[in-house]
Amino acid sequence: MTIVLLSLGVVVLFRFSDTPASDPREGPPARWSVTMPIGVGDKPVAAVGEVIVVPGENTIVGMTRAAGRPVWRRNVGEDYSYSIAAGLVVIKASKSGPLEVLDPATGATKWRIEKSDDTLVTADSVYTRDCAGDHGNCSVARRDVDDGTVRWRTRADYAFGDADEFIGTRPPAAPPVDRYLAVTASDGATRALDVRTGRLTDGRIRAHGWHGFVAGRTLVTTDNDPPDGDDMCTVTITTVDAVTGGRRWAGAAFSGQDEAGECAKDLAPRTTGMNMIGAGSRFAASTSHGTPQMIDLATGRTVWAAHASGAPVDGDGRSILVRRFTDRGGLALLDFGTGHTRWSAPDPGLSGTSASWRTVVTDRLVAVTGATGDRPHVLIYDADSGQRLGRFPGWIAGLGDDWAAVVHSGTADEITFDFIRF
Repeated sequence: MTIVLLSLGVVVLFRFSDTPASDPREGPPARWSVTMPIGVGDKPVAAVGEVIVVPGENTIVGMTRAAGRPVWRRNVGEDYSYSIAAGLVVIKASKSGPLEVLDPATGATKWRIEKSDDTLVTADSVYTRDCAGDHGNCSVARRDVDDGTVRWRTRADYAFGDADEFIGTRPPAAPPVDRYLAVTASDGATRALDVRTGRLTDGRIRAHGWHGFVAGRTLVTTDNDPPDGDDMCTVTITTVDAVTGGRRWAGAAFSGQDEAGECAKDLAPRTTGMNMIGAGSRFAASTSHGTPQMIDLATGRTVWAAHASGAPVDGDGRSILVRRFTDRGGLALLDFGTGHTRWSAPDPGLSGTSASWRTVVTDRLVAVTGATGDRPHVLIYDADSGQRLGRFPGWIAGLGDDWAAVVHSGTADEITFDFIRF
């Protein structure tokens, strides 16, 4: 199907293919493979320099990119998380610590914090919140991620909570923060924090229970629950100036729908690890008619819109991946800036509600989990041309511009991890 239309002064070409994917296995052999305990694949694999970071169920292993040789290993608890920030590996054993920053080449500890009541890792900083007693006697500190130097420490009546959300940041990458950061005040409101000083600005919005974040100088909250009687999957957006608190704009975007017409509510599938698909102040959503659009949060204006049905399911600052419905249908990769279709691909054959469903978009590659019957496989596409570069049994565990990490069944308590180069 091909549809050409003129919308908002921009020609949007939007295509879907309706033929089910059924090609045999294809693509380059694994550069190297290792067998590991069950648990690899629950957290994304990352490449840092010449090291591939492979997170397991309660261990993290650093392996050489060239040969898959282990160079370091860390035992961690089951509740751990990890981030890549400033070319370093930041491991949090839990929300309250300990937190450890590692040199990815050697696994050596650069610095660590034994305990904190709350932590947030960004691209260049680690924020910690510590409280004494039960009376809100709390302080927040900002540390440089590379060496732990404390830039400031201040008394605070706010927490990072659920307001530390960002547009287009895919774990394990730590999000970049320019000057302002969204935090949750003691009364539940979303506030803007000046990261240079640790002081709250006058920017403030009553929380809606969904997302709160800063885009440039705009403080944003969303309420993704449609109003009673709403069948358009409305997401209500409220914005103010992050510094002054002055009203910016209020309006609506729309979440995608599945084939049965149920609202996704999330503006990015949770399997992506992102809160919103986009970059900078721009994010992808659906229109009230169930078609993709790009909205600029700084102005509230629609940058582009398409008139062919489809819901954004993944993307980055260069491309937006769209599926006809959130749970099934053909794929199309759209240009981030214009909405023009670069290419389309058949339905990968796996429901978006499946626990195996995963997608990843990078500058050069796109990965989608498909299935033949109950057998999952990973489809790899060239992001520019749409050429299918491979079809591999298993699940996607990580993707870069020239590599893919795929896991597949091994023994009863182990899985095989394949590192594939393109």
